[in-house]
Amino acid sequence: MKNMIIGWMSAVVCLTPVMTLAAPVVRSIRQSQASGESAVLQTINVWNGHGVAISFYEVGERIQRVWLDDPSQILLDTDGCLEKLDPNCQNPGAGLIYLRRIKKVNIPGLPQASTTLMTVVTQSSTGERKAYSFRLATANGTPKYSQVVISDDVAVEPKKAPRPQLQPLVTTIKTVNSLKNGMSIAIRNKWLNPDDELHKRLQKLITYLQLGDDLNTAAEKAVVSMELVNKLTRLGQNVRIQNYEYRSRN
Repeated sequence: MKNMIIGWMSAVVCLTPVMTLAAPVVRSIRQSQASGESAVLQTINVWNGHGVAISFYEVGERIQRVWLDDPSQILLDTDGCLEKLDPNCQNPGAGLIYLRRIKKVNIPGLPQASTTLMTVVTQSSTGERKAYSFRLATANGTPKYSQVVISDDVAVEPKKAPRPQLQPLVTTIKTVNSLKNGMSIAIRNKWLNPDDELHKRLQKLITYLQLGDDLNTAAEKAVVSMELVNKLTRLGQNVRIQNYEYRSRN
């Protein structure tokens, strides 16, 4: 009986820390809160050793430009090249900004400040451009989030009337199958990592196609370049043709 009690108490002790680890990591900011006439300057904290990602994937906007007033304590990176920052950028645009804190660097002529302003310019699939402003601040203690998601102001209703000009079903199926085959080959040859963010965006592209978007619109919303989509599609088509010819001969 004593051994049973000790075993039960040990199990409780082991389980308790696991339960306390659960905590939200995503903070959501609506478009109107950070852009437009009704916007209020949103503060985003960056902790030591804990980067923060700002995602525009949900709203389907591509980041075109980013300005950081004071880069002495916070560095930023993006998942794609941006206008006028990369001279070799052929397809400017990104969907995510990654912020990380560094040890403060003294920059001559730069005033000392506890916060800095970051301005982001985005472009939608229809060509509409928006400007977002965020106050970035260094923070101490336990991080409260690791992702900031920019979300739509109006939730999409689950059931709506069918969209006009849907792609023919047969064409969509062929495109999706070719794209999936191409992705499988790319993964097999280690050109694509299934754990990377790019693979997740390709999966989103396939979902948009299955919902009725044409290929260009789906690629734009998923923030994937058409050059990559065409390469993967051709790769998958070649495999499908080879399999068909093999079955025909046999």
